[in-house]
Amino acid sequence: MILGDIWRVSSEYGEDAIRPLPWYPGNLAWHLNFSRKELRKNQALESFHEFLKHESEVGNITRQEAVSMVPPLFLNVQPDHHILDMCASPGSKTFQLLEMIHQSKEPGLLPGALVMANDLYVQRCDLLIHNTKRMCTANLIVTNHEAQNFPDCSLANDYSEAYKDTCKPQGLEFDRILCDVPCSGDGTIRKGHEMWRKWNSGMGNQLHLLQVNIAMRGIALLKVGGRMVYSTCSMNPVENEAVVAELLRRSGNSVELLDVSSELPELVRRPGLSTWKVQDRGSWFQTHDDVPHDRKNLVLPSMFPSSNGTEESDTVHGDVEVNIDNRSSFLRNCNIEETSKINHDTDGLSINSNKKLDCTSNILNSKFPLHRCMRIVPHDQNSGAFFIAVLHKFSPLNGCQIQGTKIQHPLAKGIIVQPQKENEPETRLYETILTRQQNNVSKVVDAAEVLESSRAESGDMKLQKQSRWKGVDPVLFFKDELVIKSIISFFGIKESFPLQGHLVTRSTDNARRIYYVSKSVKKILELNGEVGEQLKIVSLGIKMFESHRSKDCCSCAYRLSYEGLSLLLPYVSKRILYASPLDFHRLLQYRSINFAHFVDARFGEEAASLMPGCCVVVLLEGHKHVDSICKDPSTIAIVCWRGKGTMNVMVSPPDRKDLLERMAYHFGLKACTEED
Repeated sequence: MILGDIWRVSSEYGEDAIRPLPWYPGNLAWHLNFSRKELRKNQALESFHEFLKHESEVGNITRQEAVSMVPPLFLNVQPDHHILDMCASPGSKTFQLLEMIHQSKEPGLLPGALVMANDLYVQRCDLLIHNTKRMCTANLIVTNHEAQNFPDCSLANDYSEAYKDTCKPQGLEFDRILCDVPCSGDGTIRKGHEMWRKWNSGMGNQLHLLQVNIAMRGIALLKVGGRMVYSTCSMNPVENEAVVAELLRRSGNSVELLDVSSELPELVRRPGLSTWKVQDRGSWFQTHDDVPHDRKNLVLPSMFPSSNGTEESDTVHGDVEVNIDNRSSFLRNCNIEETSKINHDTDGLSINSNKKLDCTSNILNSKFPLHRCMRIVPHDQNSGAFFIAVLHKFSPLNGCQIQGTKIQHPLAKGIIVQPQKENEPETRLYETILTRQQNNVSKVVDAAEVLESSRAESGDMKLQKQSRWKGVDPVLFFKDELVIKSIISFFGIKESFPLQGHLVTRSTDNARRIYYVSKSVKKILELNGEVGEQLKIVSLGIKMFESHRSKDCCSCAYRLSYEGLSLLLPYVSKRILYASPLDFHRLLQYRSINFAHFVDARFGEEAASLMPGCCVVVLLEGHKHVDSICKDPSTIAIVCWRGKGTMNVMVSPPDRKDLLERMAYHFGLKACTEED
């Protein structure tokens, strides 16, 4: 279906209208060479635009800014990794990470990995949940925290105890962390024209400290041997190289900046800067000593190439050659000869190889290998702008480093800025308020004290019946043995599918919805319970069962959810009906059909003989054997309700439309019109 539409648009508008991105692995990403206005206003593209919206709604494709797909690719995600997306909304990168962990899984099996997606604002968490819901995964947790204060759920009494046994971590640790921080967003100006009015040079200075604090918190949560990607959609070195240099300085010998120039060789990128100036109120400063006394608390030392605590920077005279020993990091279309023609933003000036500097000028270089960072600029490959740095943690942070991961600006109280985080497909601005904390040192939570105080307030029996977070439903393990046994018996769920301990609910009284979580998510929930619910969880798992109020005398109080059907289907042995393509199509078309009106009389008789309640209707294609069809990942099945005299489809309209289009493509069965 997708290939057919791609061919049609390409043949009509030229080969460049839709083309695969050469740097994205497996040709899984394609570039659409139409503006948003052209898609909406051009009548010839109207059907293709509707196709894109529908396929995105049901989760078959994801529409996203091309350059914003780059950071997750440098994480090198494996199927057993625990991944944290610190500033996740609107969720396109989170969706991308979920695709990565599910790529190699076998049918009916969940990967050992998990993705924890976090965002500061509840409204943006709702958007994040909506965008990732299409993935139908049991390996996702959505949290609502300040990224710079993300809890570690530590069970240790002090920092030294936390690292006594590295094989058994005493809290939350992640193999991979995506730190795509809020930024001034000047890299999105090509697509977000409103940025021309809202952007100013001071935004980067105001966000610098927040970005450092978020990234340092990420390093503290990163496992030894893990990898963190720091990224922004800004070109301001104060938000980019200055932040990375400060991370390396604070982390000491625990973290290194990786050279990933050999990865994604088709991606055109430029090396990071080693020198820059800092602007404040229209003036440019080369060192912190040059900053006026009344501005020193706002223009910080860490914003400069040579900040306090680093070794003395090298002095360069005469011609400026940035990263002269690292030109190999320029990839395709950026060879040595071309490098000399590229302007370098040095000391706040645009300097090329033909322009001489005054020999008396001293250019301060950072001592860190910042050329290993990546700058993606719009005019190299017709994209947005992005900055990316890949960090590797090879030893634990010491106690002082962990305590120093959060440092507040001395005059930051009440400052309101408008940071920009790359939002796909549309640019959104939102506020971040920097407030002074009463204590600048991160507090280590004593799990014993937390549990003791919780028990004193509400008692052991109520500990899991209410959430400590106002306005957020608690996460409760569903332990009603009678209900679980009735579900297992009613649908014939095999013992090889673990239900016990993997079912959770958000309801304190009657559980209307029961969610299924993977083994990795289950362990996080257990840890969170031990430390007194430090994680503010707004969503998790996949909806597996829903309660019903049918009066059809059904012996099971719960029905299957279509969202979780693909995961559970290989393990269901009862209440399955196999329909021909024609009858399956009629069910999707009319949603409710009398038993006597099915084309296949045998199917109608089997449906009529079934006890009232929820059932599964599987599309029987060709000569597939019924014993193996449910184990095939390509099997198409829907959730239905066997009523008194009818079979009723329980699938959302977008999903029904998607299935109908697939039926039309594979079997030539088109949906009937109202006149038909």
